[in-house]
Order: sequence, then structure tokens, then C-alpha cells
Amino acid sequence: MAEVNDNWQPDDKLNRKEAADFLTGYLTKRFELVSKHDRADTFVLNIRADWGFGKTFFLHRWSEDLRQTNFPVVFFNAWENDYCDDPLIGFIAEINDSLATHFNDIPIAKRHLDEALAIGRKLIKPVSLGIASVIAKQLSGLSIEKLHELYSQNGEELGAEASDMESSQEGVSSLISRCAELALKEHLDTKETIKVFKNKLARLIATLENESKIQLPLFVFIDELDRCRPTYAIELLEAVKHLFGVHGVYFVIATNLDQLGHSICAVYGEQFDAERYLKRFFDQEYLLPLPDNEKFTELLFSRYSLDEFGQLEAIIEDGMYPEPPEQALFTVLCNSFNLGLRDREQVASALQAVLLNWPEREAVHLAYLLFLIITKQISIAIFRMLAENQLMEYASFKQAIKLRGNSKFKTRTNTHRSDHYSSVKGECDVIELLWAYHSFHNQSCIELLQRDFNAITFPDKVGFVIARDCPRSFPSHQEPAPPIFDYARRVSQSGQLFVGVKEQDSR
Repeated sequence: MAEVNDNWQPDDKLNRKEAADFLTGYLTKRFELVSKHDRADTFVLNIRADWGFGKTFFLHRWSEDLRQTNFPVVFFNAWENDYCDDPLIGFIAEINDSLATHFNDIPIAKRHLDEALAIGRKLIKPVSLGIASVIAKQLSGLSIEKLHELYSQNGEELGAEASDMESSQEGVSSLISRCAELALKEHLDTKETIKVFKNKLARLIATLENESKIQLPLFVFIDELDRCRPTYAIELLEAVKHLFGVHGVYFVIATNLDQLGHSICAVYGEQFDAERYLKRFFDQEYLLPLPDNEKFTELLFSRYSLDEFGQLEAIIEDGMYPEPPEQALFTVLCNSFNLGLRDREQVASALQAVLLNWPEREAVHLAYLLFLIITKQISIAIFRMLAENQLMEYASFKQAIKLRGNSKFKTRTNTHRSDHYSSVKGECDVIELLWAYHSFHNQSCIELLQRDFNAITFPDKVGFVIARDCPRSFPSHQEPAPPIFDYARRVSQSGQLFVGVKEQDSR
């Protein structure tokens, strides 16, 4: 196998290349094994992952790896072609665009491809109403004139006898008989066309097996199927299974099967076993590995440009964690609240919404801001209690804020030795950090400035950084509050924004 240029870095933040390398090895060796034993092998693999966790990025980069090593590759974005009534229209066009250039210097392969696609185009449904649809949905209640009109739309000739028909029972019966004959002919013609199409496609694969510069199998990637109309998605899967089920053609279809199943149930009824129905189209499933929390945080900071907002006070010192302090704090707090990946993305989205409207040159106390956003994400009731100062006793605060056991973060602590202080690495309870912010948030700047906070020891360190942002001069009749007093209101303003279902280019 030829050497592959690394097209993953620096964007592969979730280590998806490892999964691609595994699947390439598995599928190519599977093809070699069945070919050695002269067995036909068609294969459809479902790549499963939730929305936003890397399916699109994964498929694009993996397919590029395969192209670099001379595998024929087709990449079809189902969502971009969903506007067509018949999925074959865009699908056949994509096959032609992807493979025609690839086979330009192999004339016989190009000829087989052209012949196969020419046959395949005959399977595309006419835009107007088909004969079978007329019989199934329209015939019983239509007049003779309407039936004539529908046949005219389909380009069908009913014969001279149709023009002489009168609105009689005999005339309608004769016309129904003619409709049935035409429908049966259409069905038989389609069945024969499918057989010819598959034979042409098989000849193409057989030709490629003798070409040393081409590696098999032929890979067809289908992305964003779960965003399509249920009828479109099903018809595309039917085409994959019944039209393109040819030895040497491997399909890789990325979809969130749960979500696609829900949308199909919305059409066919809640009692319909959509997931079981969909699974019959796939020979195997592969679940994309869940990313570790630190790498997912890095992805979220990149996706939402959170590292572009200045003056983030992370309270965690540099060097405590391998990642930047802001990302480490995000991971620590999300871990402490035991948030899943989808919740973490919602938190990152809300954080971006707040920061985009942040007052210029005002520092961001990230720990307290994230605390409020996370609390609002998991419990509106507790968030309101925090915003309304109902949890100003430590016991009630600790009881309401449920953290995962032994939630700590790395920091430096202050130790006293004889006549000097030294700073050493240590740990602090996350609940103590959150309580420190919350207990100081509604104190006036006068109170804070009168305190002698230690700049290193917790919880004094929190009071020190809050007091640092207080104005040093103000009218004597005013007692301004520190900026964090307003954080709950700012978080509330972003409360109507939610992350959509669009597939993110997760990396």
C-alpha cells in the first residue's frame, strides 16, 4: 500500500485517524480474504455517532486517505441532494463525477462505468406521476377525463379505444385493465434493468481487479443521511442494498441511527420499529470511540473560538495541567458536574454567547461564569436560587450543588516556613472554589477592598482577584458591587440560545 500523506493534522483533535486506520485495515483485508476464496462480497458499514462528534470530519479525511492510496472513492452528501424526489439522480451524478476522472487512463474501465451509469439512469423515476402511483392512489375516484390527463403527463399512449370511451362502467373497467397491464410491464422492465445494471457494474469491478494501479474494494461514502427526509433516506438505502449490492463495492454510511429512527417513526407511527427496520440495510456497525474529556474541551474551545476572548481569569495557575488553564478549568468543572459530551457542548455554546456580549476590557472570572452556566444547564430551579441569593449559607449551598465525589483541581498552596512563604503544588476542593466565588459575589467593593486577601491561599485567592477588579475610586454615597454580581443576569440573557442539530465538523 502506498504511503499516505497525513491529511489529519493539525485538525484531528479527537484522534479519529486511529479509527480510520483500523477500518481501512479491516475492510481491505476482509476483501482480500473473500476474493481469495472466490466468494462474492458486498458490504455496507454504518458509522454511528451522535450529532457533532466527528462523523463528517472522519469520513472526509478517511476517504482522502483511501484516494491517496489509489482506492476508487465516491463521496455522496445525502443532505445536499435531499431536494430531489429521487435519490438516484444525485447519486448517479456523484458516481460519474468521482470515478470518470479516476478511470480516464483506463479506457475499458471508463467504458464499463459509462455503460453501467447509462443503464442506471433508466431507473430514475419520472418527475410526473407514475402509472403505479395512479393505480394505488388516484384511480378509484377519478373521472375518465382525469385519467386521460394523467396518462398524457406520463407520456403513455392508451390507444384509439381510449379516446372513444364514454363514462360507462365498461369503459372504466377497460381503462383499469390497461393501467394494470402498463404497471406490470413497467415493473418487469425495471426488474430487467436492475439486473443489467448490476451486471455492468460487476464487469467494471472485474476489470479493476486486473489493474495493478487500482486497489479494491471501491468505497462509496454516504454522509448526513440522518438529516434527510425519511422517505428520501429509505429510498437511498434501498438503492444501496438492491442496485449496488455488487462484489467489490463497499458502502460506508454515517448516521445517527437513533435520530433517523425517530424521524421515520414520525412518518410511520410511534409503534413502528424503525431501528430494527434500518439495521437490515447494514452488514455491520462501527461506533466512533468517545473522545476523552480533555480533547473534547480542546475541540470545543476551537469550535466556539473560546480561546480568542482575552482576560479570562482561570484561577488555575500555568503549568498545573498539560493544557492551558482555561481549558483545564472547563474540563475540571464539567467533570465535577459529571456532564456528558452533549451537555458540554451546550455549555460551550452558552459561554460563547455570553462572551460575545462581554463589556470591553472587563476581566472574565471564568470559574464563576462556568459554574452558573453549568448549573443552569442541569437545573433551572437551582440556578434561580443562586441568582436570587437563596443559597448564602454554606450548608445549604453544598447540599444543593451536587458534585461528583472527590472533585478537586490542581493549584499552588501557600506554606509558612520560619520567616518566609513558599508555594507548592497541591489540590483544592471544587466545592470550596465555587463557594468562595458565590460567597464573595454580592459583597460591595468597599467590603472587598477593606479585606487583606492572601494572593495565593484559597479561598483568599478568589477574594483577591475579585477585589482587584473593583474600582478604586467612586462617590462616597455609592457602594458598587464587583462585576461578578451581574453574572447571573448575563447568563440568563443567553438562556434562549440552544445548539442546533446541524452536524458539526468535529475534529
